[in-house]
Amino acid sequence: MTHSMHPIIIHISNDFPDIVAPGKTKAVQHLVDGTPEFRHIIYSLNRINGWRGITSVPFGTDRTAISYKALPKGLFWEARLKDVANYIIRDLTEKNITPDLIQGHKFTVEGLVAQDIAAYFKKPFMLSIQGDTDTKILQMKRSLRKRFQVIADQAAMVFPFAHWPIATFQKYLTLDPHKISVLPVVPAIDVLSPAPLIAESCLLSVFHLDSWNRKNIIGMMNALKIVQEAIPNARLDIYGSGSLKNSKWLKKLIEDYGLEDSVSLLGAVPNGELPQLMKKYVGFVLPSKRESYGLVYAEALFAGLPILFSKDRGIDGFFPTDKIGYACDPFDANDIAKGMAHLLTYQSKLKASIADLQSSGGLDVIRRSSILDVYRQGIQKVLSAA
Repeated sequence: MTHSMHPIIIHISNDFPDIVAPGKTKAVQHLVDGTPEFRHIIYSLNRINGWRGITSVPFGTDRTAISYKALPKGLFWEARLKDVANYIIRDLTEKNITPDLIQGHKFTVEGLVAQDIAAYFKKPFMLSIQGDTDTKILQMKRSLRKRFQVIADQAAMVFPFAHWPIATFQKYLTLDPHKISVLPVVPAIDVLSPAPLIAESCLLSVFHLDSWNRKNIIGMMNALKIVQEAIPNARLDIYGSGSLKNSKWLKKLIEDYGLEDSVSLLGAVPNGELPQLMKKYVGFVLPSKRESYGLVYAEALFAGLPILFSKDRGIDGFFPTDKIGYACDPFDANDIAKGMAHLLTYQSKLKASIADLQSSGGLDVIRRSSILDVYRQGIQKVLSAA
């Protein structure tokens, strides 16, 4: 089958690994790689502080990295994204490519670009909602809310990463529920297996150490001190890479809290070893202040591990909380402590409940094949209506 026989989808994404920033998340890449029946043309965006100017470089077939200069704090945001849209339109026109569908991978950012490209080619567009960034911009950018409403009206399909941001969007915009299809992040590994019971009162957290504030390490340490009043041997192992500066600072912070004997920074997890590592713990703890989805929660459930997560963030809304762990207020150390104690106290019940979800297909909604089916069906629905 030649390229011309595949429906052509243009992707506009700030989160696609490219030659400029190869370390970006692979969430969009996994969607693209998982649906080869479409021709996916990627424009990977990279914002650089500056007044104006756009450059691009190819980094593979149908892959273009775009670097565009823009002022910080979103100044003249709409105008600069219009320039990016025009740049992509010119590139597609010069290559004699007419898309069938355009996707912007964040509603409030790439969505503006996708709308302009779709208008030029008179084709449909669809959008992702990444709860952390998109809800923050929607709340802050009051001057763009009319534009955002027009985008919501015109979009053929909207894919939130999770359930929780839908309510925030509906507070500020009118979203047609028939155009909403929740699309979790595609996991790289989704092998299911139950977790054994662990005698030690040891909890696990995994995050990039440079994101220590957003991931709420101080909240976790304050909570652990509360837990230790009733469970003195409770401990927390933290895995994740980070800058030398932050690693040293966090080590000093742990010492200042007097937790050097019960909180350990253990470095990055070797590739592919996280599922087995997780089985050495009672539960997984990550009470993030902000979290669009949090793939690591899904990975913990695949490994059979109960999870402590934040209410109205991340994976909240996918499963009954009592079946998988505890949903806490991330700004309340006492509530985080209740969650930690809950995982430690009800380990057997929770691990059995998660094993039941695994065996009954209850976790399928966050597994690779199901997510790709939802994405594929969404695309086909839009294309068939065009």
